[in-house]
Amino acid sequence: MKIKAIHVIVIVLVALSAIFAYDAFTSYINPYLTVSQVAGNEQYIGKEVQILDTVATGSLNLKEDGSLLFNLTDGQSTIAVTYSGVQPQGLKEGQKIVVIGKPVSPYHVDATQLLVKCPSKYE
Repeated sequence: MKIKAIHVIVIVLVALSAIFAYDAFTSYINPYLTVSQVAGNEQYIGKEVQILDTVATGSLNLKEDGSLLFNLTDGQSTIAVTYSGVQPQGLKEGQKIVVIGKPVSPYHVDATQLLVKCPSKYE
C-alpha cells in the first residue's frame, strides 16, 4: 500500500492543528494566583500572571503622569502594583480585583490590565 501525498498533507495538518490548539490553551489560560503565591517568588518574574486579591487600604495613589500605584494584599503578603492604563471605574481600596501583568521583581508587578467586579445593586 502506497502512502499518497494527500495522506501526508492530512497528517501534517492534523499535527499542526493540535500544536496550535495546545499553544492557544496554554498561553491564554492562566489560573488566578494569590499575593502570597507571587510575592517573594522569583519564578514568576517576567511571566504573565493573574493575581486575585484586595487593594490595600491607604495605598491607592495616582501619579502626575497618569500611572496608578497601589498595593495588593491577601492579609499575609503585600505586592506593589504599577498600572499605566485607563483607571477602571469603581476601583477603590478594600476591593477585590484581578491584576494581570508581569512581575518585574519579587514584590512589584507592572500591570497591563485591571479587572474590577461590577457593583451589585443588592450590596
